Amino acid sequence: MLHYLQVGGPILWVLTIISIAAFAVILERIAFFSRNEKAVGNTFKEEILSLVANKKIDEARNLCASKKSCVASAVKKFLEKAEKGMEVQDYEFILKEITIQETSPYESRLNLLSSIISISPMLGLLGTVTGMIKAFTNISKYGAGDAAIVADGIAEALLTTAAGLMIAIPVIVVYNYLNRRLEKMENEIDDIVTNIINIFRR
Repeated sequence: MLHYLQVGGPILWVLTIISIAAFAVILERIAFFSRNEKAVGNTFKEEILSLVANKKIDEARNLCASKKSCVASAVKKFLEKAEKGMEVQDYEFILKEITIQETSPYESRLNLLSSIISISPMLGLLGTVTGMIKAFTNISKYGAGDAAIVADGIAEALLTTAAGLMIAIPVIVVYNYLNRRLEKMENEIDDIVTNIINIFRR
């Protein structure tokens, strides 16, 4: 490993540090999602809407409180803030405010993963350019008769390109996976709360 770092030059060292940071963020985010977001169950929506329709708001809040879920927490907060007879725009404002509050902790550090996805291949490309410059500089100084003269530069170019892609590809997979989970939460909140609003407006 140390040999590759020496051959890859300073840019490969930077990419190594970025890969360690990306791995740490990925582990932290997956652990956070797993610890804080549990499925509410297939019948949660029907149970909540049934309780709200029967004006059992306290029971609906208690049901939400029994679930360790972003969706349940958001529905509970909505039931605490919203009242029957409010204007549609007021309901929408409350829904938007609660959704942002509940999903913000899950969005944390995802922008860092997005930056790593963009930066890693660019750094790899930069390493490719600097490696080729090194190779051609050696050719201009010593000629092209000995392959070893250009080997270091070409090795640096290939290693940094590979490293940039090896970092970016798995980070893209994890980033998309976490984003899909986040979107699913937001859609579930919107779906349940919209149905509650329709009940309140009857």
